[in-house]
Amino acid sequence: MKLAIDEEAQAYIHSYKEEKGLRYTGDAIAQICKEHEIAKSNEWSLKYISEVVSNHLHESLKNEFQNLREEIQTLKGEMTKTKLGANAADKNTQILIEYMNGLFFHHGFKGLMTTSMQEMDSTRVARETVEKRIANQRQKRIDWEESRGKQPSS
Repeated sequence: MKLAIDEEAQAYIHSYKEEKGLRYTGDAIAQICKEHEIAKSNEWSLKYISEVVSNHLHESLKNEFQNLREEIQTLKGEMTKTKLGANAADKNTQILIEYMNGLFFHHGFKGLMTTSMQEMDSTRVARETVEKRIANQRQKRIDWEESRGKQPSS
């Protein structure tokens, strides 16, 4: 078999022959062809593996994003409930402040004694009642969430 190849290819085959310790040019060309064939099949395998991994990663990320979207929707609902509760508490607090201001004006109080100075029995009873009510409502919510298979929210 006679081959016509350019000088660059001839130089490559010659250096390959010396590097591998081959005597004949035909042996060098045959070995180069075998190496090329192996590299080609490895390239296909790598391409296939990277495609499979890429598809799997894409599906995993897609599922994870869907789970995150669902969790965000749940959190939005919880935040709405929290905002409504906070708004109601703020409204009630403002109403109480208005009542207290009216009482102070009506009775002509000039000073203020805070609970840190002296807590009246009626104030202590009111505080304990409110704390107990909040704790009971929190426990009911935890029980309800656990009965529905949810993690209790903080």
